[in-house]
Amino acid sequence: MTRLLRNPLVWLPLCTILLGLVAWRSRVWEAPERLGAVEPLPLLAATALCALIAVLWALRSADLLAAAGRPVPAATLVPMTAFANTINNLTPGSVGELLRLYLLRAHHGVDYATGAAVVLIERVVAIGYLSGSALLLWLAVLDLVPLPAVVLGLVLLAGLPGLLYRMGLRPTAMLTELPLGGPLGPERWARWSAGLGRTDATIARLLGDPRRATVFAISTAAVLACYTAQLWLVAWAVGVTLDPIAAWAILGLGITAGVLSLLPFGLGATDVVIVGLLGTQGVPPLEAAAITFGYRLVSTLPLGVAGGLSYALLAASLPQSGTSGALQAARAGLAQADAPAAEAPAPSAADR
Repeated sequence: MTRLLRNPLVWLPLCTILLGLVAWRSRVWEAPERLGAVEPLPLLAATALCALIAVLWALRSADLLAAAGRPVPAATLVPMTAFANTINNLTPGSVGELLRLYLLRAHHGVDYATGAAVVLIERVVAIGYLSGSALLLWLAVLDLVPLPAVVLGLVLLAGLPGLLYRMGLRPTAMLTELPLGGPLGPERWARWSAGLGRTDATIARLLGDPRRATVFAISTAAVLACYTAQLWLVAWAVGVTLDPIAAWAILGLGITAGVLSLLPFGLGATDVVIVGLLGTQGVPPLEAAAITFGYRLVSTLPLGVAGGLSYALLAASLPQSGTSGALQAARAGLAQADAPAAEAPAPSAADR
């Protein structure tokens, strides 16, 4: 399904239809007459926040790697995380993260199991924080749950991943119990199971450390706050004042819809949801569409460009066979669990 939806012959028409629906319902062609002059300073400020987001991604990753015993300077992680984020939104199967695992191994000797543990926490737990916090805050916006109860829910949400692992509810370890020896082959599945076991052990150690889990939750909240500030600033630029709590909830639910849609950057799916939820807060359709498209302009586009530039910077580190060779090396490395992380061999010169 992921590969089908990431096929340009499928996602291009689908995204076009969804974005066209937003434009048609909002009558965007009336924007010059109705919106008047757009304030440039809020848009510039929103765009500048992309740099802070990229730095926060790198700092968050650096803290997890240090906790796993594989310290890497945050500055060197900025292009890696920016590139991985962009290519993940464009290609199926989190290809960007596999390339990041290869680059971490080639540049900094981070074994694949440790890299995979960090990546899974950054992706799965962060998305859980995004979706869970957005839902809780939306309930507060609708006055269905009192704000103190929402705050308590957010605190519980922050500690939930670590609590689940301490209770023995470890999804990665559960995968190793699946009877996949038949379709994959007993030896191959045994290798993959061992690799998953090592990855799960690292995840459990990181999420089980209250300090590291707290730092991860705070840094993820900072990233989400930057996204929310971008939406709020775009709304300000077109003359709409958004409640910050509503902005966080609306954007979080929109991004969640985009992730579930499997479309590149959630194009269309995220936009339809954001426009619809803005409408429930009294924002007229035209202004809602302008805010949504403006957010794409100041956030999605600059971060995508940053990912492309990062690829140009990192491409020299890929093997001679290019991206496909790096992906093959990462997949093979994930399945090799025989040697301890500290003794895993570094890539040969031909692989770099």
